[in-house]
Amino acid sequence: MKGIMYDLKMYKVILKKMKLGTKYMMLKYKENWPVPQIKFHKQVQVKSRLCGICASDLHQINVNLPYSATILARKENPFPNGHEVVGEISQVGEDVDEFQVGDRVVHSPIAACKAYGFNECVSCRNGNYSTCYALVGRGDGSELEEQYGGRLGFGGFSGGGFSEFFVGFSKQFTKIPDLIPDEIAVLSEPLAVAIHGVLMSFPDDNDAVVVIGAGIIGLMTVVALRLLGSKSRIIALARYQFQADAIKRIGADEVIVEHSKDALYQSVASSTEGELFKPRLGSQILYGNKGPDIIIDTVGTDSTLDDSLHLVRSNGKIVIVGMGFGTTKKTDWALQVYKEIEIYGSMMHGMEKVGDRRIDTMELALELMEKNLALFDGLVTHEYAIDDYKSAFDCSSRKKKNGIIKVVFRY
Repeated sequence: MKGIMYDLKMYKVILKKMKLGTKYMMLKYKENWPVPQIKFHKQVQVKSRLCGICASDLHQINVNLPYSATILARKENPFPNGHEVVGEISQVGEDVDEFQVGDRVVHSPIAACKAYGFNECVSCRNGNYSTCYALVGRGDGSELEEQYGGRLGFGGFSGGGFSEFFVGFSKQFTKIPDLIPDEIAVLSEPLAVAIHGVLMSFPDDNDAVVVIGAGIIGLMTVVALRLLGSKSRIIALARYQFQADAIKRIGADEVIVEHSKDALYQSVASSTEGELFKPRLGSQILYGNKGPDIIIDTVGTDSTLDDSLHLVRSNGKIVIVGMGFGTTKKTDWALQVYKEIEIYGSMMHGMEKVGDRRIDTMELALELMEKNLALFDGLVTHEYAIDDYKSAFDCSSRKKKNGIIKVVFRY
């Protein structure tokens, strides 16, 4: 089969960090990979239909994620890439009864305790699947661990949608309602990520919420806020006009496209009745209890984290969803203390309490999509075949030039 695997070797990481490595040296593309087979009774084999390219995939290729992220890496090497998948069940394991061959499904990269058959860890019991012990290779201490390779011999975030076939645990998949086309269903995983992020600190109706970034996670963040019932004032910060047009269409009240830091800060302050103060050195600081109540950073670079700390009102909240940083070097973290800011990190998705329900985020994402299909029209802007992967990744890295919202591989 055709497919891309990620080759996590330390000499390659070092070369990339020293800027001596070739552009795609972390990837292995072949047209004759063996089709992966079901190893465990709780698994399914899936034939890929569409798979989105996530910003985290680009960060992996460029090795600009923090070293700490390797505790969540797959234990086998090379390992399959691609987690924003729409697929079709092609085989089912002996202990799988919730799917049949031919079912269309979306995929979660989190294989938590239930997926393996372990008794649930504390994180799973709380619905926090993205911090499940199984992700770092710890089960429940039973003999079942040995079947999967022994303690620390399994785990990690999973994927496989950058290949024609892949295998995962049945609990990682959710059936797609018939009314949702593939081109919309492929956005369910980003929407689930956004839902998890906004529920970290759901705004009051009179709050001013600034969403930094108008890429796919920024767009899905605005969608999540609106579809979950928020009447808050949403101000989006976009880099390009085509992003601004898209995020305005799906629910932002105001969009600021401003590349000058001083002008950007002044625009945010003016829009939220905040007041800026100039320190002896450095950027202006919005201080006091007027200004953005919540900032959701869907980019997560050193620069945007610093902007979030400067712009959120005193005693406000920041939710970090984006992962565009390794170790920060310029972020003024002292502002968290001076302004008494609450900061939340949001990783992937899990079980959420919405109204009187506790529901898996992927299920909720599909529910919301099925009722609001028109909101998601046109957000997949570019499609490539898997053997043209270099063009696909190059295209994804040049948003302004190509008018990129979401790039997908189509099989």
